[in-house]
Amino acid sequence: MKKPGVLVVAGDRGPGHAVCSLLQELDYKATLISSLKDLERELKKDSEVAVILDLDTVPVNTRFLRGLRKMHPQLDILGTSELSYHPGLEEVIGSHLLACLVRPLDVEELCFWLKSIGEHLANPVREAEA
Repeated sequence: MKKPGVLVVAGDRGPGHAVCSLLQELDYKATLISSLKDLERELKKDSEVAVILDLDTVPVNTRFLRGLRKMHPQLDILGTSELSYHPGLEEVIGSHLLACLVRPLDVEELCFWLKSIGEHLANPVREAEA
């Protein structure tokens, strides 16, 4: 299975660097991005990636996530947060946002989601088949 590249979007470089370091230890190519505008630019270059959004430092809302998924329907997005519950995003977790992982990240949980994303990239489900 091919490991996906991972775009980590974090407004605060500290947590973003920590996530990137962990991903690199797990043998994933990780790129740190500091804004949603930069994310959109990177996705135009390569949409065969996973995205990890730091929900504590990036201004993400349901409208943004729906728009992102509309533009990139095969994109897999994970969130990270210090909170186990993220008010306002309940309705998109599981659909537009695969999961919200609590920091500090559980390595096994992160690996599970990244493996699932890798399998999805290797065998994408077409919209007509869903």
